[in-house]
Amino acid sequence: MRNAVIYARYSSDRQREESIEGQIRVCEDFARRNDMRILKIYTDRALTGRTDKRPEFQLMIKEAASRAFEVVIVYKLNRFARNRYDSASYKHKLKKYGVKVVSAMENIADDPSGILLESVIEGMAEYYSAELSENVIRGQTENILEGKWAGGTVPLGYKLDAEKHLVLDEEKVPIVKLVFSMTLDGIGTTTIARELNRRGYRNARGKPFRMSNIYVILKNKHYLGKFSWRGIESPHAVPAIVSESDFNEVQKIMNARRVNRVKASERYMLSGKLFCGECGERMVGTSGTSRNGEIYYYYACPNHQRKNTRTCEKTQIRADIIDSTVCDATTRILESDAAVEAIARQAVEVQTHTDVNAAIAATKKRMADVKKKIDNCVKAVESGIISDAIAKTLHDNEETLRDLECELAKQEIARKSSELTVDKIRFFFKSICRDAKKADKYRRILLSTLVRMVIVRGDTLEIRYNYANEYPALQNPVKAECSYNNRLVVSCDESTNTIYLTPSYFYILARL
Repeated sequence: MRNAVIYARYSSDRQREESIEGQIRVCEDFARRNDMRILKIYTDRALTGRTDKRPEFQLMIKEAASRAFEVVIVYKLNRFARNRYDSASYKHKLKKYGVKVVSAMENIADDPSGILLESVIEGMAEYYSAELSENVIRGQTENILEGKWAGGTVPLGYKLDAEKHLVLDEEKVPIVKLVFSMTLDGIGTTTIARELNRRGYRNARGKPFRMSNIYVILKNKHYLGKFSWRGIESPHAVPAIVSESDFNEVQKIMNARRVNRVKASERYMLSGKLFCGECGERMVGTSGTSRNGEIYYYYACPNHQRKNTRTCEKTQIRADIIDSTVCDATTRILESDAAVEAIARQAVEVQTHTDVNAAIAATKKRMADVKKKIDNCVKAVESGIISDAIAKTLHDNEETLRDLECELAKQEIARKSSELTVDKIRFFFKSICRDAKKADKYRRILLSTLVRMVIVRGDTLEIRYNYANEYPALQNPVKAECSYNNRLVVSCDESTNTIYLTPSYFYILARL
């Protein structure tokens, strides 16, 4: 019997999700069916999977180091993490401690075929989460163009009128002017925050000022008189608090202080997936600055970076070139309807072969056992054996049966709503390919869903995907040629492109 823990999370903004109690019940049933002993249950209530600020989750990761448990059971994979990179990162940490993450509702095989199903499920969850966010933004655009506040905290120095337009808050305007004035005098954001708190001022939320509050004020174009929200600007839509010349001068000061804090997972799309073909080491993201001050981002082998103990001669490679090359090669595969069909069918077949009805079957078995007990009680009464104990047993079993019937109904609904189909997966891949041309966040989802590993060997990239090859549906020869001036030329050339076919993976050699 393996030792396991349960992790359950409930987001208050997702009212249709299973409750934490429901998640735990399903996970406990899963543990019983699979001979697992539950040692502890971790729960985060009203917390999103998009953030790492989940106390119980972080405690679970920390306590995994004790090696007291071998399995983490979640209701569905999107309860563990909404972001594919974070999911992979934390799974990697747990793997070092001999801990595996399993889904109670999404039965995934522990083999190469299961990797595809898990990747598709997590990729679809992340994509539709991002798509929902975009739909909300589009729904607010008209109000923004009319100068109406889109919601959230009103900027310091303003208040809302009856029609949700920003108007001056005369009591708070001097605070904003003071922040800009002190910045122009060369005073840093930390010192400004400290001075405002000393004077008894409070931020837009009524709390003491922090450095981040000062930064938000100094970058806010509303103070110029422009209504600005997510790239949409309406000039002269709100009353100005600072002059354009002062605002622009402050931006110069802020830019001179600015430190690039973009996450590695956002800057380097293949972070954690790129390997040096010479020494086998995982390549890491790094950066350099040109003579004109422009920043360039690279992937480099850590064994090459160590000057005193250098064991690899592999030079660093531009991140944008590799990311674009791999993304283009992957997109070209999904341009083939036959390839999409084959990948989608593989995921569905894996789901079917791994018995997606296990939970329902277990509930039906329990119902059959309870019905047998009820029949035995009825037979006893019919034979003349009448007692309070039999009456109570009959009543308790009837109550249990009604509960199980309700549970079965819920499971049937859950199965119908969550079951992957070829059509669903096909639509997902077509959508993600379309959106990958528009925004990097969709490119990241595309790569994280399909790409398992990329190996850099000389002037070639070897791309290993999560799906099993099916000749000829996934043949689709692709040659991607690119130079270090970052100009990308894509062509299809069957005569010169090299394709490796193995039992588990489909490889493409994309020439740099």
